[in-house]
Amino acid sequence: MRKLVLVVGVLAAFALPGVSTATTPTVSVVHISAPVSGLRYTQTTVRAHAGRIKIVFANHSALKHNVNVESGEHELGKSATISHSTTTMFVTLKAGKYNFYCSVPGHEAAGMHGTLIVT
Repeated sequence: MRKLVLVVGVLAAFALPGVSTATTPTVSVVHISAPVSGLRYTQTTVRAHAGRIKIVFANHSALKHNVNVESGEHELGKSATISHSTTTMFVTLKAGKYNFYCSVPGHEAAGMHGTLIVT
């Protein structure tokens, strides 16, 4: 009897009109890196699609760096501060232009910043 109920349940699930499976939203992936020397990012402009964005930050330097994303003065996301390693962060953004920068004191002023363009 259990097998019959299971078979009927499975068949009914396939026969229901209007039932759809949810799709996972696409995540844009952006790669930002800091070179071995200098207070700068290798990329000064990066692009992503609106929605959930994965930012992969690779710091090749012995100096500690991070990536912060902001709109105006409103901070939207921040990575861990790292040296000689890689870290990942996620932000959810609408279409527009955003700033990314290193928040270690003096680094942004020295040129460690860029633009994230979201379409």
